[in-house]
Amino acid sequence: MNDPRDPRGFRKVRPRSALRRTVKRAAARVVRLAAASGREPALRILMYHRVNDCHPGDRLTVHPRDFELQMDALAASGRPVIRLEEALPALRGAAPLPPRAVALTFDDGFRDNFDFALPVLDRLKLPATFFIVTGHVGTDRCIDRYRDCCENDRVLGWEHVSEMSARGHGIGGHSRTPRELGDLPHPEVAEEVAGCRRDIEARTGMAARLFCYPRGSEGPGVRRLVAAAGFEGACTVSPGTNATGTDPFGLRRTEIAGEDNLEDFARKLAGHIDGWHRLVQRVQAWGRPGHGRPGLVQQTKGT
Repeated sequence: MNDPRDPRGFRKVRPRSALRRTVKRAAARVVRLAAASGREPALRILMYHRVNDCHPGDRLTVHPRDFELQMDALAASGRPVIRLEEALPALRGAAPLPPRAVALTFDDGFRDNFDFALPVLDRLKLPATFFIVTGHVGTDRCIDRYRDCCENDRVLGWEHVSEMSARGHGIGGHSRTPRELGDLPHPEVAEEVAGCRRDIEARTGMAARLFCYPRGSEGPGVRRLVAAAGFEGACTVSPGTNATGTDPFGLRRTEIAGEDNLEDFARKLAGHIDGWHRLVQRVQAWGRPGHGRPGLVQQTKGT
């Protein structure tokens, strides 16, 4: 049996992924032709995970060269890039939402966010929000996807978190451990969520305002517990944009994948792939444990 891992230890791109990419791009062209022209009135939140050159076959890893090209294109687009925390009043209707606004987010808290993404963001003066797994920060632990893979898969230390905050970026909670909250009893969810917020405040002196559901697993009960912990909003992996009146605990995002070229990035920024993302997530959710359970949302990434 062929080993599906590349020399660096991660999974290679498979023919199925290439076919999916081709279909996705074709679908985007159809949407672009059918869509009416106009300026987007809602906030688009871009979702990144990793930025490095160590995992060329990993969908969640964007090469530093591609990331820099994407951020240069975003900065040149004329779209206002705002820190997600600053958009909360507008989403609640207490302030105007800038037309075609974009917010940047990064999940999981890997060190490469500091080493590769942060210098580009700071050069272009683009703010971002970084969601950290507080039980992993400053340790040699990481999420299962990269466990025992490569020595480059280090997570942020608390000194990095404090430095990112000092440079004007937001720090949000991604739970204490990366367990899917929709599967957990509510007392465990409460401890994961509230404990995460306490950790951030204890180590940085800052009260985190935003949360991000690990793997998008959530539901009404989980949302209530996130609000009860003191968070003002939370990000999902559901695709789309966020207009005034959007539930702040159900913020939609657009995932940027390692396989995306600059044209794909432009299509995602314009919303041409939102429908494809929704279709993929529905297909992936079908047959997952808990599918059909009332109030439970369990989603994988949508690209």
